[in-house]
Amino acid sequence: MAQQRLGRIQWGALTFGPGTSYTVTAIEGLDDLPDIRTEDIERPGQHGEYTGPDYVGARVIQLKLGIRGSSPDNLRALTLAVRTATQPQAEPAALQFLDQDTLVYAKVRKRSLPYDAEYLWSIGDAALELYCADPYLYGLTEKTASTTAYSPSSGRTYPWTHPRTYGSAGTAGRISAYNGGSSPAYPVLRLDGPVASPSIEQVTTGGTLTIDATLNVGEYLLIDTRTRAVLLMGTGQRRSWVRGGSAWPLLAPGSNELAYRGSALPGAPGQTSTLTATWRDTSL
Repeated sequence: MAQQRLGRIQWGALTFGPGTSYTVTAIEGLDDLPDIRTEDIERPGQHGEYTGPDYVGARVIQLKLGIRGSSPDNLRALTLAVRTATQPQAEPAALQFLDQDTLVYAKVRKRSLPYDAEYLWSIGDAALELYCADPYLYGLTEKTASTTAYSPSSGRTYPWTHPRTYGSAGTAGRISAYNGGSSPAYPVLRLDGPVASPSIEQVTTGGTLTIDATLNVGEYLLIDTRTRAVLLMGTGQRRSWVRGGSAWPLLAPGSNELAYRGSALPGAPGQTSTLTATWRDTSL
């Protein structure tokens, strides 16, 4: 359950906060709204402006730590551990606020590990700036639910390694998906064959995504609704398979329902194709 006190923070192999040698003394940017990028334009010959949609920019999180060692050498080891864990990155990594049920994807952009001779016996400080190109705040638990097209099913599970919450199994080609955040969630969709011309309808808000292709037994398609990547067997780019005019199904805050439809392949013993949706609670 989320709580106001900051609690523990996980960055790679390091944990900051209660019960560790790293005290979290301040944090900025986690609950703040990032800078707004507007699409407003002036009204020619009139007072005011025409206002368009607002979008947020990147999130920047400032984290300050107190380092408490048992000796000068231990303090040095703790300081070097922070230095090692905050190297320049090619890709964002998970920054987890374990007691606030929050996860962001961040890159270290600044690091300060000052040397203060007056306190070098056992006390030090660190200041980190983390840049989140993706400004969303995600729940720690990854959720998933699945169904077969058109047929009542008990659902299907996969040997995932990350913590997950399993939603209700699909009934007659339907998935119930709950987004506990305050912003739309972008699910990752997996379609397992055999199926022809599969389609996914966002029943709650409207719109259908249709794939003009056939998946044979053993083939699957991964659809990332945020990046709009469509990957055959997780690697082969198949964006061209998306039918023109399709709508990418997002999960609005609260309860959502997705419907999965498709045609069974000739000679196939019933409809066995599976849709699996994976998402996290999402907020800004």
